[in-house]
Amino acid sequence: MKIILLTSDYNLPANIALREFLESSVIKKHHIEVAGIISASTFDFNKRGVNIMMKFINQSGFLFFAKSIISSIWKRLSIGFAKYFIPNRNREYFSIRELAKMHKIPFLDTEHVNSKEVEAFIRLKKPDHLVSLFLLQILKKNILDLAPNGSINVHPALMQKHRGIFTSFWAILKKWQHGGATVHYMTEEIDEGRIIVQKHFFVHPYDTIYSVNKKSAKLAAKLILRALVMIKRKQAKGLFLQKMGKLFTMPTKIDIKKFYRTGRSMMTAKEFFNF
Repeated sequence: MKIILLTSDYNLPANIALREFLESSVIKKHHIEVAGIISASTFDFNKRGVNIMMKFINQSGFLFFAKSIISSIWKRLSIGFAKYFIPNRNREYFSIRELAKMHKIPFLDTEHVNSKEVEAFIRLKKPDHLVSLFLLQILKKNILDLAPNGSINVHPALMQKHRGIFTSFWAILKKWQHGGATVHYMTEEIDEGRIIVQKHFFVHPYDTIYSVNKKSAKLAAKLILRALVMIKRKQAKGLFLQKMGKLFTMPTKIDIKKFYRTGRSMMTAKEFFNF
């Protein structure tokens, strides 16, 4: 089985999940070949990207937007810092490029996942499946059709409870006892397609957005591997849920206020300085 992984660098769940995936013994045991890794930009500095940013600020407020951006930039800088000053054995986070190099996997860094260069890269590698692992861009039909045996995606929540974005934020705000991850076949629609496998984890009263993201990322890597093995054994027929969860979007300023009233945070000081 030959696959290509599509992800977005410096999106911390992606960095965590990819490392868990590539270091798993399941890959070698079940002869899963990672023919390439494609890392698509987390944010496009074009008209569409600026519009998304302004919508985020208008809906969630500048303070929440700023905190999100600062934590993201800090993690990006800390990964770069750790590369030069901390031994690999002591590091928790690696960039996608580093992970690809460490595992000798062809790597493509791109602004747009639906671009001609991505299409050419996939055609050259001829994968059986495309695997979306915390990819922050939407794949179009021209790319999905390049995988003759189908493409799969991992969603960091139970899809009967939560579809859409900011899964960790909503899990904490709604005081759900469980978070989770779902692996499903991909379509052009967001968080649609037949479900192959899913599993839940507990969300504790002391969890932060960071810790919930970390739990879902580690679980996602395991479930993607399980799904690929099921597909290889022709056991992954997939099923449609009778009832799909609500499609959650960006939180409003009122949602942000409610979140902080819970006493929770994006991340603790210890998590902030974790390399």
